[in-house]
Amino acid sequence: MFLPPPGPLRAYAVMSFFDSLARGVMLAGGVLYFTRVVGLGAVQVGVGLSVATLVGLSASLPTGALGDRIGHRRLLVGLHAARAALLAAYLLVDSFPVFLLVVVLAGLAENAVEPVRQGCLGTLTTPGNRVETLAYNRVVHNVGISLGTPALGAALVAGTAFAFRLLIVFGALGILVACAAAARLPDRRPEKSPGGSLMTVLRDRPYLGLALLNGLLSLHSELLEIAVPLWVAEYTGAPEWTAPLLLLVNVFLAIGFQMRAGRGVTEVGSAARAMRRAGLAVLGCALAFATTGSLPSPLAVAVLVAAVTLLTVAELFQSAGSWSLSYELAAPERLGEYQGAWNVGTQLGRAAGPFAITLALSGLGAAGWVVLGLTYAAAATLALPLARRAAATRPRATAVQNSLRVKG
Repeated sequence: MFLPPPGPLRAYAVMSFFDSLARGVMLAGGVLYFTRVVGLGAVQVGVGLSVATLVGLSASLPTGALGDRIGHRRLLVGLHAARAALLAAYLLVDSFPVFLLVVVLAGLAENAVEPVRQGCLGTLTTPGNRVETLAYNRVVHNVGISLGTPALGAALVAGTAFAFRLLIVFGALGILVACAAAARLPDRRPEKSPGGSLMTVLRDRPYLGLALLNGLLSLHSELLEIAVPLWVAEYTGAPEWTAPLLLLVNVFLAIGFQMRAGRGVTEVGSAARAMRRAGLAVLGCALAFATTGSLPSPLAVAVLVAAVTLLTVAELFQSAGSWSLSYELAAPERLGEYQGAWNVGTQLGRAAGPFAITLALSGLGAAGWVVLGLTYAAAATLALPLARRAAATRPRATAVQNSLRVKG
């Protein structure tokens, strides 16, 4: 994987890599640290993380808007420093109240950094290279997450409190390196200052509608992380190693083809059509999964691999479409604010995902896959009309609408 040329995009890629490396280390390691080292109960940890997620959503909009006003780089550096300090504060947790305080503050920082990072990238790119740059950084993110896994494996093998504390330190250092990379980014601001009242995006109903739809279409992640392992273990005769194999298939395909999937998505029209293609891919995936419960083991594995391949295709197209729509339909002087709203809409749209998926599969079995696939495909068809409606209210409405008419 080649590096971007020296300059802002390389610094941004370095920031993305070390940030995702730290996330990969802490993805499961944080939970195990609190249960095995601190001695908290699994339910306590689950409650704390859920509260942190819900409270954290409140940070996306105000910090995105703040970045538009004071500069994204300055805020990025401060947020990364805060995240590193809060991660290091995990070492001080010795009770549930302290745990709850630390994880809620960490959740606020985690949710705050995303729209600022995306707003910053919007100032470093143009519509012509934005989706490709985002696709590249998604690949960097996946590589970083994957490389963080061996560190967690080493801590599990050692099984000592010191090993898990070292894991926390390693994650905090990774975020500090990301902080240093953020400090090298240029402080570019929109040519037009975001005047007027705060949270203008809350009155932009077409944009908010697309953000919520994007949340629903982001459920391919829950399908992969929840539905696939559950289905393989409970409803098929596939061997136990099948679920990890399917996750590896997804990771390698995502790393190998994310940039290629993003190359054709250059404006609102192609982004909406990418969303629609994602819907068809999920429908095909769901129909394939529905057949595997009655197949013999070798054939079931082969069909499961094909189904996850289709699910990954949906992930690639949906993410590329999401990136383009979230930027192209945003007010140029309010990129951080609009990205914050997009993140909130996405998270709210996905909030019911785990419950809906487990309810469909446990209650309906194979028919549950059909219901999920049809629902997703039907929702995906709304992307184009919603994008048309949103485009009609933009300052560049004529040019954007022309792009939507082609192959619409």
